[in-house]
Amino acid sequence: MSDEAFVRLQDAIISGELPPGERLRDYELAERLGTSKTPIRHALDRLADNGLVEMQRNRYTRVAPIDLNRVRNAVDLFGDIWIGSVRHVLPVIQDDDVSYLVELADDMATAVNSRDVIGFGAALRGAATGFARIEGNAARATVIERLGPQIRRFSQHSKDVFDWAAVGDVVASIRDALEERDAVKIRAVLVTLFDEVLPSIIDRAEAEGLAGTTAG
Repeated sequence: MSDEAFVRLQDAIISGELPPGERLRDYELAERLGTSKTPIRHALDRLADNGLVEMQRNRYTRVAPIDLNRVRNAVDLFGDIWIGSVRHVLPVIQDDDVSYLVELADDMATAVNSRDVIGFGAALRGAATGFARIEGNAARATVIERLGPQIRRFSQHSKDVFDWAAVGDVVASIRDALEERDAVKIRAVLVTLFDEVLPSIIDRAEAEGLAGTTAG
């Protein structure tokens, strides 16, 4: 039950159903999720470890504010992991691998065309994880999954300032480079995405004050 409680609470925090600053009382959450307080407490501990919940023992437990420095670090690490996979995968890539990765790039393009920030994030993680799977590096896939919640929550709160034109250009370039099997071009495009495009979206969200909203 603690795993189910963790997933449901994490999804509620990421979606904004439980907004930054919202007080979290274990007995209320247990009633809401139809479980006992013990799995709720375990789930809250895990969410605190992931930076989504703040705890002050005997004082409060609440949804953590969106920490833009933590988001920047997550984006930076995500990019490093993906670029590392490219270095290992492209020299040995097979035709069916290329087809698989192009399909994942098409998923990103579909999300861009529909302005679906959550769908784009899922497709982005899928593409990076696809490289890790071809490489046979489960550790990379695990870290990508762990970074997901921080980035997903930020994306949900900042979707109004998402630079779809820049992201769309990057996705198209990734697809072209995959079809060309050009490792240098793929790495260059990913550097642009993770060092320029995504950080600029974070900066714009910060300037607009969109990420730091807390419940009153």
